[in-house]
Amino acid sequence: MTMNGSSMNEELDSRLNELFDDGPAPGAETPGDPLETLKAVILEMEWEIGDKNLDAYLRELKQLGGRCAGDKALSIYIKLLDTIGRYLKAKKASAHPETVSFLKSLFDSFEAAVDSDMTEEEKNRSAAGHVREFKRFKGLIAQHAASKPSGQGASSGTAEVRLSDAVKTYIRQVVREEIARLVKRK
Repeated sequence: MTMNGSSMNEELDSRLNELFDDGPAPGAETPGDPLETLKAVILEMEWEIGDKNLDAYLRELKQLGGRCAGDKALSIYIKLLDTIGRYLKAKKASAHPETVSFLKSLFDSFEAAVDSDMTEEEKNRSAAGHVREFKRFKGLIAQHAASKPSGQGASSGTAEVRLSDAVKTYIRQVVREEIARLVKRK
């Protein structure tokens, strides 16, 4: 099938609309794996920190908290993830610029503790290390808040968007795949 410039543009627009759709992330409705749902919500938060995805994040954490109540290390991870989520909900775009990256790193460790064959001692040691990292990060948050001029924020009229390297890599991959699909159709 050959495409003229107009239909190629329409196809590209359609695919980009699918890519940047405000609906739930692909796989976010997977009822069998609550970690996958939470991971999808965290990926959405790398793009946009909004009430919708923060509420979904906190809701998923609450459900996981009930399932992990018997495991001390996993409960610590849930509490840390919840605290960061509530901080993001309160501060949104004015939160420390590394908050979502820290949250993702913490989630990756939580996921490893859930999915691996770690002993209880290893999980507890890992959780304790993340508590220390969390305390250090709280110090960075305090410094960030103190360094901001009182007039900075939503009233400045501009917003700076910082994408993580993982998100940039993902965007590049999707664009390459889309271009390859369009070229194959020619």
